[in-house]
Amino acid sequence: MTKADAYRLDIKHANQVIGNLSLDNTTNLLKLNYSQLWRREGFAISPHLPLDNHHSPEVAYNFLDNALPEGEARKLLAENLGVSEKNVYSQVRAIGNDLAGALTFLPPSKEKQKKPSFRILEEEELVTRLNNKEEFGLLTWDDKPRLSVAGVQDKLNVFIDGQGNIGFGDGSLCSTHILKFEKKNCSNLVLNEFFCMKLSGAIGLPTADVEYKQFGPHPSLIVKRFDRKYVGDSNKVMRRHVIDGCQMLNLPRDYKYERNLGDGRDVKHIRDGASLVKLFEFTEHMSSPIESKQWLINWQLFNLMISNYDSHGKNVSLFFDRNNARFTPAYDLVNIAMFPQFKQELAMAMGDEFEPNDIHAYQLADFAETCQINKKLLSRLLTDLANKVIKQLSTGALIESLTIQSHFCEDDISYFKQLSDNILTKTEYLKAQAADIPKIEV
Repeated sequence: MTKADAYRLDIKHANQVIGNLSLDNTTNLLKLNYSQLWRREGFAISPHLPLDNHHSPEVAYNFLDNALPEGEARKLLAENLGVSEKNVYSQVRAIGNDLAGALTFLPPSKEKQKKPSFRILEEEELVTRLNNKEEFGLLTWDDKPRLSVAGVQDKLNVFIDGQGNIGFGDGSLCSTHILKFEKKNCSNLVLNEFFCMKLSGAIGLPTADVEYKQFGPHPSLIVKRFDRKYVGDSNKVMRRHVIDGCQMLNLPRDYKYERNLGDGRDVKHIRDGASLVKLFEFTEHMSSPIESKQWLINWQLFNLMISNYDSHGKNVSLFFDRNNARFTPAYDLVNIAMFPQFKQELAMAMGDEFEPNDIHAYQLADFAETCQINKKLLSRLLTDLANKVIKQLSTGALIESLTIQSHFCEDDISYFKQLSDNILTKTEYLKAQAADIPKIEV
């Protein structure tokens, strides 16, 4: 490989080279260029990366920075490669075959499609790694970095074939599912997310498919990726392009919280990060603004009902291509109130309020006004959504259906009941505020 090739990656969509990503080794700035053919026949991969190639290096950096792992996994990836954590180019170069969505970023020498290969991850091997994950992490397998995403939970991207075998795919195969595990100080986190995700689906909200599975003593949530589809007949994985909220708004990944500088006394008034106001403003540019606004309202109201305070700018995504700009199914739904060790503050304010226990009719009306939502519509959607949640939880229908689908012990069922009671109390309170929302002038 020549030195010039080392500083350039081909960008591919559906195995077609659509452009290239290059790093200027004198200025250390990124440049993303579409090919002439893609400029004529393709689509912009982000609202801020137009087909005319007129965009700044910062936009390309933000787009790719948001596509990479966060937290401890990001540090481990950089250490594994022997580069700075801010060296986005080198990290994309290493794991560019399995980022979120449909795009791959590969060196020109790897332009030819490799034959599909599947490295099965036996349960015993996974359990052994999980037993020692605090020491060895989940990033590197067979001396090769595999995209793992850090956050509240440890996560690992895997391919699952038609027979249910779990492992790592290469060539025309890539990850189709995400395994999510618990950290040692977060007991019942997997059960919590499983319950919240199933509740979301049960009341009719578009939600990622999840399953619960125990690997030895380790509970796991298996999340089916909505940007991937395995086609068994051709033994390949079809990819669909998605962007997250920070990419949608052209924000750095550190701006996923509205208070991008934190909630310290001197900086808490600075709110340049992702916000509900910015997300609602963007719905005007989506395929169906009315449908998108309603999705976003229901998403935020449900987050309030389940006390998912950590619903930040990277916890919402879009399908984004030539014909579509629509919200993906919901994901990362967790009741944060059940974990006092986590920060009990809203990632994005309701109107002007970040304190979840101070969300009453006035704050809901303020949310409606700041996001230009009709207050009668908000009142009606809140009531309808609350009724659906209350029906599932007050009758015990959801817990009954979950215990039929999977084997849970008595302690698990007891936790489900605690969680159900917590959500039910919050939902009934929010429902009681609905009637006053249209009457309030902020």
